[in-house]
Amino acid sequence: MSNASADERLAQLLTPFTPDKPGLALLVTIGGETAFEQYLGGADLEHGAAVNAATRFHVASVSKQFTAFAAILESAAGRLDLDADIRRYLPELADYGAVVTVSDLAHHTGGVRDQWELMILSGTPIDGLIRQSAIVAMAAAQKGLNFPPGTDFRYSNAGYSLLAEIVARTSGKPFAAYLTDSVFEPLVMADTLVYGDASKTVHGRAMSYALGAGGEVKLARLNYSNYGATSLHTTPRDLAKWARELLHPSVFGRDVIARMTTPGRLRDGTPLNYGFGIMQDVLGGRPALTHGGADAGFRAAFNLFPADDASVIAFSNGQADVGVIAQALADACLGAAKAPEPTTPEGDRVAKLQGYYVSDWGPGLDLEARDGKLVRAAGGPTPLEAKFLTNGEFYFFAPSNGMSERPNGDLVERQGVGGLQLVYRRTDRATPTAADLQPLVGRYRSDEIDTTYTLAVASGEIILSSLRSSPIKLVPADKDSFDGPWLRLTVARDAGGAPTGFTVSTGRVRSLAFQRID
Repeated sequence: MSNASADERLAQLLTPFTPDKPGLALLVTIGGETAFEQYLGGADLEHGAAVNAATRFHVASVSKQFTAFAAILESAAGRLDLDADIRRYLPELADYGAVVTVSDLAHHTGGVRDQWELMILSGTPIDGLIRQSAIVAMAAAQKGLNFPPGTDFRYSNAGYSLLAEIVARTSGKPFAAYLTDSVFEPLVMADTLVYGDASKTVHGRAMSYALGAGGEVKLARLNYSNYGATSLHTTPRDLAKWARELLHPSVFGRDVIARMTTPGRLRDGTPLNYGFGIMQDVLGGRPALTHGGADAGFRAAFNLFPADDASVIAFSNGQADVGVIAQALADACLGAAKAPEPTTPEGDRVAKLQGYYVSDWGPGLDLEARDGKLVRAAGGPTPLEAKFLTNGEFYFFAPSNGMSERPNGDLVERQGVGGLQLVYRRTDRATPTAADLQPLVGRYRSDEIDTTYTLAVASGEIILSSLRSSPIKLVPADKDSFDGPWLRLTVARDAGGAPTGFTVSTGRVRSLAFQRID
């Protein structure tokens, strides 16, 4: 793509952001100088406030790198040992029988179950008030981990909430005040703060919106009184100061910044592409330091391109695809890079790939051959079509999530975040009869999330419900397992084959146990 066509593509993407719609805040810097800056749409539509350079956006998980940096600063000050057991600082947590280190929290290698998916499983309304104390209490109630610490990678918001708690305890300061004093003020980020109390007012902040099916604007409520994993409020100009510090350290020591931008490893030395809240990736053909964020209506993209001495920052308060917009900004300002070339799959490869696959995380993967194309049937309302690459891989979301076949028919997917592999095992769907399903009917409880589920059977489907959540329909997966829209349920049985409980696995929670109580 030429720069002219890249400019046209960017203009097309920005056209819908009119004053009566949720807005965008965009900034590109090259060599520390502004190369592109634009503010579009509304920050507060009810009061007619437009997005401008001073509008503060909630940037969701972009917050994590500041939490990790706070831990590094505490380590440099000698108050925090990054290799220590987290229970040294948080003794209320359970003894998992293995050490989860502070660095494990920062690298998502500790196996700590994700707070949001635990809360959703418990029936906690995510658009209600979420307090930091409730997140810490739920983490303390967990008796198990997703995997032995240091043996795998799985993104965990709870790990970063706990990391913020550790910083607060070692420093003796409230976490928000610590970041203001130790990071934001030294970098002169005057419009940046950690918003950890949903009852407080914040001057000039953007509100959270979503667009309905007909294009109507709706409130997408965000009521967080929690921090560490999220809740940073900032502006593009402020975040560009942080970007400059990462690329050219001047305020903090080079050794500290070098540690901040070094990816983590598993215990056996396996390298990750993620560490301390920053991912090393290739975006549009360019090596990048990057992280995104998404909460309610807010979306954030923070991309640094060291070879170009550039930063690309994009914020939305209306669920806009800021990843696509940020890539268009990079193409227009830095020159379009060559994308991986798609190709046509050879022979009967599509037919051979169709089938049902399961993993240890979440529902199974249904691949179907339709008109010579491979589609992922469970990819939402519109099935996702696979794109095949000349290197032999195929993908549904992005080339960084490339998939390939094993000789036994299983699939291996490269995880974009973390960089490790996820195995999908080829299997057959089970076909239980009504008589097979009837013994599963009953009530099941998990003390770890203080929740009781009722399991019922209707028309060959399992219906899972609780007092605090809407019914979830599950369909048969492989033997003794069932798929829901976002979870996998596996039945546990005693030696005689009677159901004694089940486990639930989602994208960021594995094998959460429920015991049968009647």
